[in-house]
Amino acid sequence: MKRNCITRKLPVAFVMILVACERDFNIDIRSAAPQLVVEGYINNEMQAYNYVVLSKSLDYYAPDFQSAAVSDAVVTVTEGELKADDEYEWNAASKVRLMESDLPQIPENFRKGVYFDPRLISDPAHALKGVPGKYYLLEIETDDKKYSAVAPLLPVVPIDSVTSGYYFTDEEGKEKARVTIHYKDPDTLGNVQLFYWRFKDNRYNFGWGSLGASRRGNGTDDLTNGEYIQLTQSHGFEIGDTVNYYMASVTRDVYNFWDSFNKARNNDGPFSTPVTVVNKIEGENVTGCFSGFSMSRRDIIMR
Repeated sequence: MKRNCITRKLPVAFVMILVACERDFNIDIRSAAPQLVVEGYINNEMQAYNYVVLSKSLDYYAPDFQSAAVSDAVVTVTEGELKADDEYEWNAASKVRLMESDLPQIPENFRKGVYFDPRLISDPAHALKGVPGKYYLLEIETDDKKYSAVAPLLPVVPIDSVTSGYYFTDEEGKEKARVTIHYKDPDTLGNVQLFYWRFKDNRYNFGWGSLGASRRGNGTDDLTNGEYIQLTQSHGFEIGDTVNYYMASVTRDVYNFWDSFNKARNNDGPFSTPVTVVNKIEGENVTGCFSGFSMSRRDIIMR
């Protein structure tokens, strides 16, 4: 370590001395052990969007969540109920094994580590679909280790309507408008909503990550419990475009996971403000979330 100091005496009127020092520190930070990263979803609206992504995290110094696909895992989802004694009762007959498959919607180079109900190809009408009010058990076996998570599907909060307004012209001269969603918040505390949309720029993309999403205008009812909500998102849509707007009702712990994830992936690596991702998966050296999305949908043509 070296130390260089510069001392400068200012005019007497200031009666002060400034000292500037430079120090070099040698800091030994070891890379963390690789973790299994789980990204799983169950919803009641889009059967193809019920899937699990498995990967292994890479180096600690990476500023994002870059990872390597995990293939050949045993992944199952089982439907059940929460009994009066707070114990789960799982319906063994409902257990579905998810498999890596050649689903046409997914680019070939992204299919490894992505697990779906194979009936999406052979019998799509009977593929895995969430039911509001039910609970779902995700179980994973890979590298002789087991992992699990439970996700409830809450009652659906219906969207009354979506409207367009707040018109503006963007820097390319395109006329655009914003969407306002109208819905009634249930009269119990703890309801949380996430918002997604499909429009011309992402209409033929696949996956939750490809949908437009609000990372600022999410809905929590801490201050608006039981009230009628009119929420305008900041994203602008071109006049004439058709927008499919989705509202997902989720538990607070799922909301907390995605809030922490979005903050962490936008940081600048290990020397930025520390962010801890909230883990929702049981097991050793694992992080991630099994998200239950109770979906409500409305479509609108921007006018």
